[in-house]
Amino acid sequence: MEIENSPIQNHEASRRGIYCAAARRLLEEFGEAVSVVLKFHQEQFNAIMEGDEDAGRFDVLIHEANEARQNAKYAYLSHVHLHGCSASKWNL
Repeated sequence: MEIENSPIQNHEASRRGIYCAAARRLLEEFGEAVSVVLKFHQEQFNAIMEGDEDAGRFDVLIHEANEARQNAKYAYLSHVHLHGCSASKWNL
């Protein structure tokens, strides 16, 4: 299956026109923040699997990344609530 033509991407492409530019930017920032959290969890898991005795060093990074994720999530949700540019406005 080609990723370019996946149902998820087609669905997301159809929803892009629903949100304003600021909401899209905030949603992308939230997605990037989620990716950072996942990256640190994966790196910590790999370190543990390799027997790294200092794998706990990722705990602070994960905590900070989770805070950034929370901030990005609430920035997006706050914008959508205040601006009214959510998909639910159109019953999608």
